[in-house]
Amino acid sequence: MIDLHIHSMFSDGTDSIDDIVEIVKEKNIPAISLTDHDTTYGVAEIINKTKPHNIKVIPGIEISSVSNGHLIHILGYNIDINNGQLQELLNRLANYFYVHFCEQYTWLQKNHIINFNLNKILKYAEFKQSIAPSDILKAMIANGAPYTLKDWPEFFNKKVRLYPSNFIKDFPINSSEAVEIIKLAGGIPVFAHPARIGNADLPEMELLLPHGLGGIEVYYPYHDKKLINRYENFALKHNLIKTGGTDWHGTELTTWKAEIGDYGVNDLEYRLNS
Repeated sequence: MIDLHIHSMFSDGTDSIDDIVEIVKEKNIPAISLTDHDTTYGVAEIINKTKPHNIKVIPGIEISSVSNGHLIHILGYNIDINNGQLQELLNRLANYFYVHFCEQYTWLQKNHIINFNLNKILKYAEFKQSIAPSDILKAMIANGAPYTLKDWPEFFNKKVRLYPSNFIKDFPINSSEAVEIIKLAGGIPVFAHPARIGNADLPEMELLLPHGLGGIEVYYPYHDKKLINRYENFALKHNLIKTGGTDWHGTELTTWKAEIGDYGVNDLEYRLNS
């Protein structure tokens, strides 16, 4: 199985590039894509480290965006990671995440919800292009706090999400722009895990077709047979490629029952492989 949705420690996963390469080697997976959120930092490294093992890597990314009040992730495949317009968009996102994170964390501290030095979190995440909410707990664990990453869902729900956020309302990137930038970077824009936005899935994909949407993530841990049929039919109707993957975030942060290679595609479709 070719897994086209994998995250590393460069976004909100826990695995290093070496960890991911070892898993892929052990499972004899012939091809993968590293699709970290809003960063390309790990792509060159994983390409270099898989070459000796004849593992094909599709240069990828997962871009955060908003449309009609929905947080929508757009996967990009076969991108030029050095494309200037792509990197400019990622820098805008990184700045937004940084400002929002600091405001959020200051509020959590002020309201005595979390008592931990903000600078320690920023220091922990300084190797990354964009800071992630889970970096709060990762930094605390690294500092000796009595947590494990399996505590993240409860920690997030009982503490982090108490912040009255305007995250989506003020989000700087529309989904149409994310699609267009991926196209400008030579890539194929793919709508990620569409079932996560419920019945808005097909209408939102329809809106992105004129902007160059090229595919749908059809095969995904949360997609049952009914949903797979729904997305396969939409893809067939609009001549879109069908992709799939595990959405791996590491053993502790992948909260659904799936490991690298459990979901994906059997063959790379022509436009993705070319």
